[in-house]
Amino acid sequence: MKLTNGIICTEKGLKKGLDIVIKNERLYLEKSSKANTEIKSIDLKGKYVFPGFIELHTHGAGLFSFYAGRYSNEKKVFESSSEIYQEGLENWAKLRVKTGATKLYASTAAIPLKKIRFALKELEKFIKNNSHYWMGKFYEGAMLEGTFINPANQGAMNTEYVFEPDRTVFDEINETGLARLVNVPPDDGKKAVKLTEYLVSKGVSVGAGHTSATCRQFMESIEAGLKYFIHFLNGPTGNIYKSFFGGGALEAALTLDIMLELIVDGYHIAPWYIRDVFAKKESCDIMAITDSVFVSQSKGVREFECDGIKGTVDKDYKYVYVTEKGPTTLYGSLATIDKVFSNLLSYLTKPMSGIWHKKHPAIPFEKALSITSACCSTNIVKMIKKNNGDDLNTGEIKNGKLADLVIGEIKGRPGNYSLKIDSVFIRGEKVI
Repeated sequence: MKLTNGIICTEKGLKKGLDIVIKNERLYLEKSSKANTEIKSIDLKGKYVFPGFIELHTHGAGLFSFYAGRYSNEKKVFESSSEIYQEGLENWAKLRVKTGATKLYASTAAIPLKKIRFALKELEKFIKNNSHYWMGKFYEGAMLEGTFINPANQGAMNTEYVFEPDRTVFDEINETGLARLVNVPPDDGKKAVKLTEYLVSKGVSVGAGHTSATCRQFMESIEAGLKYFIHFLNGPTGNIYKSFFGGGALEAALTLDIMLELIVDGYHIAPWYIRDVFAKKESCDIMAITDSVFVSQSKGVREFECDGIKGTVDKDYKYVYVTEKGPTTLYGSLATIDKVFSNLLSYLTKPMSGIWHKKHPAIPFEKALSITSACCSTNIVKMIKKNNGDDLNTGEIKNGKLADLVIGEIKGRPGNYSLKIDSVFIRGEKVI
């Protein structure tokens, strides 16, 4: 297959005059030429071509929660069975691929260990049963978020199911080997360092979130292999304004060699703080995420309870929060990755006053588009490869990479852009 007349988005800018040839699941670039009647050609008519978006951190959508099952709005409970999980994983994949996701890491929370084991086994079953279909290639693995957090930074997590960092707990959970990302905040000192070293030796990418660790503790964990900060500025994120311990978690994230997740849904982090982070960190160190929960891409749910934590969806269906704490403690997001893309592009192309910086100028459209694309794809792949050497062979439009692609149009104007998705390819197969 050949894709012609597209505008290809790369880290270094936009490229025109190149065709994308898809062969054996991979892509190859060549100078535009006359149509070859022996090869199927698709005229993109000037639309943008992005490397497929990667959902690094998402808990569910369409009333399906990876760690709780399917929510029945009539019964007000989560229902769980092998059949429900297989249907839920299929529906989740179909919903998210429409938003531009071509790979997804299913995320857990602070819940009973038996529930996590069950979810991972169902994910393993789904991948095996769909190995010859795009959905079997869509799920890359799982992320364990809540098991080892600092209970003092619980956010929307239930501290009853939080454990001290311990390799035996991880091994008990990870019978399938599908836990590819694990949250191990440095708060527990040597215990956190030991678990981080163990996980890295197993090829797991280690992040830190829901933390009040000091900057010095972060330094020790980074030396052990910690590579990224989980939903920076959320969770919550501890900080120390005084001159002790080199600062806190916030100071560590902004000054040390660590990559950052940012939830760009418009509610978890105010736009001016997002611009402040981009002013302080290199854009290649930032990964845009949804942190979506089961109410994303659904309607009708107003209140619910999951493993002892009650949640409320706001009246305009824009965000969801922990009922007893109000909107200052959000319960994941309702965002999709295309919305995250649109938000970030809009923030970067708009002049804006910051909190830590007096003024942020608008970034030119082409540069902002390349940055946004990388934050939703390229940077995530580089973090994973940097941490454990696992090359996903995607995230860039380069010769020999897997043909995971998003084709779309950018509507609007600086400060108010929207990505309209036209089609999505996974390993060269056009799935929408």
